[in-house]
Amino acid sequence: MADESNRGARKPSDAEIHRRRRLIAALVSGGAITLAIVLLAVTAGSAGTWDPEALKDGARAELPKLKLEAQAREAERQIAKRKAEQAAEDRAIQAVIRQNPVLTRGGSARKEVALTFDDGPSQYTSQILDILKRYKAEGTFFILGNQINGFPLPLQRVLAEGHALGNHSWNHADFTTLSTGDLRGQLDDVNGTLAAKGAPKINLFRPPYGAYDPKVTQEVGKKGMLTVLWDIDTNDYKQPDPRQMAADVVSQAQAGSVILMHDGGGPRENTVAALPLIIKGLRKKGFDMVTVPQLLLDNPPSAEEQVEVQRTPVA
Repeated sequence: MADESNRGARKPSDAEIHRRRRLIAALVSGGAITLAIVLLAVTAGSAGTWDPEALKDGARAELPKLKLEAQAREAERQIAKRKAEQAAEDRAIQAVIRQNPVLTRGGSARKEVALTFDDGPSQYTSQILDILKRYKAEGTFFILGNQINGFPLPLQRVLAEGHALGNHSWNHADFTTLSTGDLRGQLDDVNGTLAAKGAPKINLFRPPYGAYDPKVTQEVGKKGMLTVLWDIDTNDYKQPDPRQMAADVVSQAQAGSVILMHDGGGPRENTVAALPLIIKGLRKKGFDMVTVPQLLLDNPPSAEEQVEVQRTPVA
C-alpha cells in the first residue's frame, strides 16, 4: 500500500528541487555568518557583547599606527634607493672637494636650484614637507643633532619622501671657535645619530652662521664631506613679509643657485607661507628644484663660479 500511495504522490519539479537546495544553502550560509558574529562578539570585549560602532572606532584608532608603519616602510625603501645612488653622489661631491672644499652654488648647465633648510627638525618641518610634496619639489635638510630625538617623525618623512640630509652640527656651535677634537666630535655625533636612525651616509655639512676657516674645511673634508653654503639668503630669520621674501628669491635665482631657508631655530611661519610662492615663482621661470647632491650631478660647479658668503646671525 505504501508503494501505491507513493506512486500516487506528485513528483516535485526540477524548479522546486533547485529552490529547496538554495534555501538549504542559505540557511547554512546564514549559520556561518551567525557563527562569525558570535565569535566576533566573544573576542570584542570581556562582556562578550558585539558593538559595531566600537569596532569601527577601534579600526579608526589603528589608522595612525598603520600610517606610521607605511611611512617607515617607505623610508626603508627610499634609504635603500639612496644608498644605491650614493656612489655617484660621492663621486660628484669628492670632485667638488678636490677643486674647492666650499660650495656656494652649482654649475649653470641646467636650470636647477637647491632649496635648503637649516636648524630642524622642528614643529615646522612637517609643514615644509607637506608643501614640497604638494608641489613635487625636493629639498635638502641640514640637521641639528640635538633636535633629532625630539622630532623623529618629521625626520622619518624627510627620508621616506626622498629628500637629502646634511650635518649642521650638534648644537649650532661656531666651528671656528672649537678645538679640533670638539669639532670632530660634533660631526661624528650628528652623523652617528642619523646613521642609527637608518639614514644613508652623510656627505654634506653646513657650518652654523656660515662660519668656517681652513681648519674647519680640512676636518670636514677628512670625513669625506663637502662644506655647503649658499648664494641666495632668504633672510627668513628676520621674518620678512612672505611675498617680499619670495619675490627676492625668484629675482635672484640662477641656474645652480643654492637657497638658504630655515625649518627650525625660531618662528618660521613666514618661511612656511613664502615657500609655495617661491616654488611657483621658480617654476614659472623654468627652474626645477632638486637636492644638493642631484644639483652637483647635473650641474658640476667650477671654482670660478663660487661666490663670497657673509657670516650670518643665524644659519
